[in-house]
Amino acid sequence: MPIKYSCINDGSTLLAEYPPQEQPKLADTLQKVIATVPPKEYRRKTIEDKEGGVNYHYIANGEGRIVGCVTSSDVRMRTVFAFLEAVEPLVRGPATDLRNGKKLLQQKMEFYNNPQNDKITALNDDINQVVDVMMDNMDKVLTRGDRLDSLHAKSVTLADQAHAFQTTSTQLKRNMCMRNVKMFIMIGGAVAVLILIIVLIACKPNFSSCK
Repeated sequence: MPIKYSCINDGSTLLAEYPPQEQPKLADTLQKVIATVPPKEYRRKTIEDKEGGVNYHYIANGEGRIVGCVTSSDVRMRTVFAFLEAVEPLVRGPATDLRNGKKLLQQKMEFYNNPQNDKITALNDDINQVVDVMMDNMDKVLTRGDRLDSLHAKSVTLADQAHAFQTTSTQLKRNMCMRNVKMFIMIGGAVAVLILIIVLIACKPNFSSCK
């Protein structure tokens, strides 16, 4: 719990505290701190106790009324002084009006010790949630992009292979045509030579038998 103890003083006189008598060491130290505050001086101050892991805070309103609290060292200053500033306007006036001072401190401590009531913290949590969603979406987009790049690379490879196959098949078809032409020429030449031989045998070289 960030705010451990709080009190309301009229100068050095304790008017109300919460929780009462549960934090005697913290309460005694805070009263010693408050005793050093000039009674007619407005002051906001924080005193760190690094060894004890706590901080002592107070607001003196310059009219003798002082609101103080003790918090863990990790509590935000914004939360601490929001608590003190919420209490201070409610405790001005005669001391006799502070019969419900303990209840007032309890209510304000419970409110400011609840992280959900810190609007800035809640807003930061909302922002962090939005950032997490955006990062997740970006990861999905990048993953999808990698898949698209892989598909594109595969399609390019298939296109290159198809082009190479087409080139090879065209060259093969051309070679087959040339081979067929050569074959026809050879066959035609052989037939012509065979016919010539038959004619020469039948008609003799001077064609005397064919006259």
